[in-house]
Parts: sequence; structure tokens; C-alpha cells
Amino acid sequence: MNDLLNENTVFLNVDEKDKDGILKFISTKAKELDITDDADALYHDFLEREKEFSTGLQDGFAIPHARTNNVKKVTVMYLRNKNSIEWQTLDDQPVKYIFALLVPEKSAGDVHLKMISALATALLEDDFKETVISSNDKGELTRFILKIMKEEN
Repeated sequence: MNDLLNENTVFLNVDEKDKDGILKFISTKAKELDITDDADALYHDFLEREKEFSTGLQDGFAIPHARTNNVKKVTVMYLRNKNSIEWQTLDDQPVKYIFALLVPEKSAGDVHLKMISALATALLEDDFKETVISSNDKGELTRFILKIMKEEN
């Protein structure tokens, strides 16, 4: 599970203006990190998923995810945007904190569901939210998120 998330997939000073910009940022970084060969196709996979059902949660969090042949390896990215952005959420509040899940289509059937469940469950805990909102140490944040995801699975 340690290769799911690392300091290279944690971004603490993202400066995007809208959800579209966030999804493009994720897709571009996925290409740079060799998680995908086609950033544009991955971006469109995220858009298709958002059309089905918004991935916005509450308290400023969203979990956009794509299960697609355009992803090479299961990856979690965490982004903290500088400003809150519009995103359809359960509490009708804007989003600032994003966990992106990238899962290859060929991955074991319910990998992405377990990841979503682990993060959604963790986001019910105030301590978890406070840490991912406030920590500025990528290494510490990476270890903390991985530890929580392991506990939830």
C-alpha cells in the first residue's frame, strides 16, 4: 500500500480556479509521474465520472476518481488548493481538499471501492480532517494518510 501515495503525489499549494482546473492538474501530474500515458484521456475519464455522480463530499473535501485503462498503477493523490472552488457537494459548500484516486481498469475488482470507503470513513473523523488540512510536512502527511487507509481496510 505504501506505493499508493508518496511525497510526489501530495500537492499542498495548488492554485486552480475551478473543478475543471483541478481535474486537469491531476491528469497532468499523473502523466509527469508516469501514472498515465495520456493526460487528456485521463482528464476525460474524470469528467465522465463526474457526470455520473459528483465526487464532492462535505467540509471542503472531494474524492474524484477514475477506474480506467488510461491508468497504469493504483495511485492516490492529495491536493490542497489555495482557494475554495465550486464543486457539487453533500453540504453545498465549496471544496479545497481533494483526494484523487486513479485505478487501472484491470485492477482487482473492488480496489477502488475499498480506497473510497477508507477515505470516506477517515473523513468522518475530525482528527483526520484537521491533520490533512493543516500539515505542511509532505512526509508526515503521507505516512499519516497511509496509516489511516491501512487501518480502515
